Amino acid sequence: MSAPAGEDTAGSPAASPRSRPPRSRPARSRPAVPPRLAVLAEVALVPVVVSYAVLVVLAALIAAVASGATPGGDPGLAQALTTGVPLWLAVHLVPLTVSGAPLGMLPLGPAIAIVALVATVARRGAVRLVALGDDQARWTSCAVPVVATAAAGHAAVGVLGAALLTPDTASVPADASPATAGVVAGLLAALAAAAGVLRPCGASWSAARLPDWARHGVRTGLAATAALVAAGTAVLLVVLLAHADAVAGAFTTIAPEAGSGAGLWLLDVAYLPNAVVAATSWILGPGYAVGTVAAAPTGAVAGLVPPLPLAALLPTGPVPTWAGLVFALPLAVGTLVGWTLAPRVPEVGDRLRAVATSALTAAVLLAVLALLAGGRLGTGPFDPVVVPAGWVLLATLVWVGLPGAVVAALAVPAGTAPPVVAPAVVVPAAEPETDDDERVGGDTPEDADRD
Repeated sequence: MSAPAGEDTAGSPAASPRSRPPRSRPARSRPAVPPRLAVLAEVALVPVVVSYAVLVVLAALIAAVASGATPGGDPGLAQALTTGVPLWLAVHLVPLTVSGAPLGMLPLGPAIAIVALVATVARRGAVRLVALGDDQARWTSCAVPVVATAAAGHAAVGVLGAALLTPDTASVPADASPATAGVVAGLLAALAAAAGVLRPCGASWSAARLPDWARHGVRTGLAATAALVAAGTAVLLVVLLAHADAVAGAFTTIAPEAGSGAGLWLLDVAYLPNAVVAATSWILGPGYAVGTVAAAPTGAVAGLVPPLPLAALLPTGPVPTWAGLVFALPLAVGTLVGWTLAPRVPEVGDRLRAVATSALTAAVLLAVLALLAGGRLGTGPFDPVVVPAGWVLLATLVWVGLPGAVVAALAVPAGTAPPVVAPAVVVPAAEPETDDDERVGGDTPEDADRD
């Protein structure tokens, strides 16, 4: 018997066309980007694009304020875009030639910001790669691709920017060597990316394989470097406050307008880390030199100074009588190094090795900063700016290594004490046994009763 019309074979009413589920359409296949490729592309491009965009905006704003126009008008966005190319190379510490004069003393302030940006992006990329890959091969699947990608991206952009940067096409008459630009920008990005991927790519696991004295020595050396730089910053701040009137007068004389004043203020902020490194070299003893001007705690040579506000801090007379007291700062740092390592490394021999490691770490880092803080400054009386990296290396080894070794050798680690010798205990000799008849005092009452 056939089912009635309007009902299915199960006896339920036939579903209306609206109640039927929609037919599923096959999803269109889209070419998906591999996750690792997307992460590495972000590592290579984001720091380059962000840094260039910030520099273009700054150049446009300063030029607009100086000319009384709005950004995008006269002098125009095209000029800001071309000005951003030499600025990008300069903040990546690539030596330039401006109007035929060499410029090798480049600002460390923007370079520090670039290092922080690259390290942050590299760390983010490393974390994402660790989530995609094998934890047992972090260095090969995480650190190496990220560092290599960051270095290759910045090197390629450096070569391209230097090749496009010619005195005829750029708004600023600047030039740079493409080979030097590629090497310097790539090396800076590689070091920054390496610092960013240390923790997510298993640096703690690798450091655990080192001896205890080596790990404590490196950490204490980093702390000693920060302490010496902080001491140099404090001395620079004191001198800056003492010469506040001269610095303000330099701003008024050189850049009285709002636009030029803003540009000069940004220039001083960019070069402020260079001044901090020079002040650190000064408290260590080697000092610094700007052309014919030289300054050190043991002596100074006055001369013509650059027309910049920070140049008001350069010596214009003999060394003050209190200059020798600054040697107490690196001496205190070296003493703290030995005092810090004493409770952490119990053996005296390992403790001395840790002190040597700390001194070498701080010396190498400060020498690199000293090398980057100076350079060529045109061809006039202010060339070159020298912060002697070799003497900074030697002075840091002496100030950190010698007092640290003395304190580490003589200090007693916390929680330990010299062995206490217990006094000798005299045990009385046992009395010989005697017969009952030989006892002192005669017989006892019990003996008398037995008799």
